[in-house]
Amino acid sequence: MSDEVTLTCQLGRDRMTVTGGSQVAYVLVEARPSDDAPQVRLPLNFTLALDHSGSMKGAKLQSVKEAVKLVVDHLDPADTVSVVVFDDNVRVIVPAQPATDKARIKALVDGIREGGGTAMSLGMSVGLTELRKHAVPTSVNRMILLTDGVTYGDAERCRRIADDAAAAGIGIYPLGIGADWDQDLLDNIGQRSSGMPAEFIRHPEDALGLFQQQLQSAASVSVRNAQLTLRLAGGVTPKRAMKVLPLVSEVEREQLADRDVVIALGDLERTTAQAVLAELLVEAKPAGEFRIAQAELAYEVPGSGQRKVRADAVVTFTTETVPTDEVNATVLNIVEKATQSRMVTRVLDEYRKTGKVTTVLHPSVTRMLDPETQRALDQIVAGTPISPEDVKNLSNKTRKLTQQL
Repeated sequence: MSDEVTLTCQLGRDRMTVTGGSQVAYVLVEARPSDDAPQVRLPLNFTLALDHSGSMKGAKLQSVKEAVKLVVDHLDPADTVSVVVFDDNVRVIVPAQPATDKARIKALVDGIREGGGTAMSLGMSVGLTELRKHAVPTSVNRMILLTDGVTYGDAERCRRIADDAAAAGIGIYPLGIGADWDQDLLDNIGQRSSGMPAEFIRHPEDALGLFQQQLQSAASVSVRNAQLTLRLAGGVTPKRAMKVLPLVSEVEREQLADRDVVIALGDLERTTAQAVLAELLVEAKPAGEFRIAQAELAYEVPGSGQRKVRADAVVTFTTETVPTDEVNATVLNIVEKATQSRMVTRVLDEYRKTGKVTTVLHPSVTRMLDPETQRALDQIVAGTPISPEDVKNLSNKTRKLTQQL
């Protein structure tokens, strides 16, 4: 039995009435480091891969440089840092080194100037090379990738590099500044690398806070390279799965095999749960107690190797009529928020691609959204344009809906 992580399975309904047909079951799987997890701060191995193309000129680049220097100031001498900049080409500003001579590192960052276009894969590739120099199982290995534009014809190479990073236990955490970056690509890079979907820096002055959050996130890591496998019983098939904490993001269809759902969670932080919501179709069952799925979490404890922990999802089928209000309120609240997020994301994707919206949102989806989001959705549904910044802001807010719970 592994005690560093608490793994739980909650069902939307612990009891279901025998109907003679298939039924939908919601399973919420939550992983959270326990008090027995290592409490010490792990050494950080950071690469900052920064877009310094011509469009970064002015307040954007200056704010990013100040944010990078803030990160450097808060690193420990045992931490490793490197800084890579890219435009049409790539250059290593700070080769991977211990964060000891902070004045010199910050002076090198101050010397960054804007110019050129955007070839993001170059920055990612060289950044990954710098990270690999000091990537060890006992450190938190991360790339902070920042851009304000669309990369030039190398999107597929960016995805392959993200896959390489995942295989090496290196998460990529993308940051998009301004309105013109490719959200689908940056989200995909973060997810494929077992990092996180992109964060939105709406105003240059927001960069300081976002970089600080990235540093705090890395410093809070307790266990590494967590992978969740949801093994389904016979007669149970997956309809959909979504990561729901700390952010909402859809699990790609190819991760939903007939009997297993495999999802990389990456690093787990001491104060932050990660959770996955699975929507399962359960074939007709007779009365009795059935394990419809087993969750298994494999993870690494730095310095101690890999561990595993398991939890069962068990449903009792009964010939009695189960009251409609006999539900797990936590799970159903998560289902509701995840549905809201998915539907709003669909509307925003359609608007980004076509400039109009044909998807109709049911009032049950919009009634619990904040007023700003409701107004913006009403605008685009009515055919009134909103700014690209507003689209990205709404998307960023929508994927955080479950944090309210």
